[in-house]
Amino acid sequence: MAITSDSAGSAKKSTRGRKKGSGKLSTPEARREYQRRYYQMHKEKAKEYQRQYNLTHKKKARGGRGKANFSCPREVVRMTFNTSDLMHSPVEKTLRMLEKIVSGERMFTM
Repeated sequence: MAITSDSAGSAKKSTRGRKKGSGKLSTPEARREYQRRYYQMHKEKAKEYQRQYNLTHKKKARGGRGKANFSCPREVVRMTFNTSDLMHSPVEKTLRMLEKIVSGERMFTM
């Protein structure tokens, strides 16, 4: 019996983990498929968010290796003060905060 191209192609089709007979996916496969589609749909938005985040946040400074390594704290980039910041800080610091708000360096949120 000779094998034709039709019978050879249909003899072994990969269902790739799907249940035989129905087009339904198992629960873990459905979750993976949903997450893959969601990632594909929102990839550009996530990249844009990451770009904006990188512009407003400074990278942590790197030290050397071994014992010479020292921790370099990250610079805090904050654009706003809120009422809690003003109420719970010492008088001198509150004064500096208010000066920055009035001069326009920082913003104030309620």
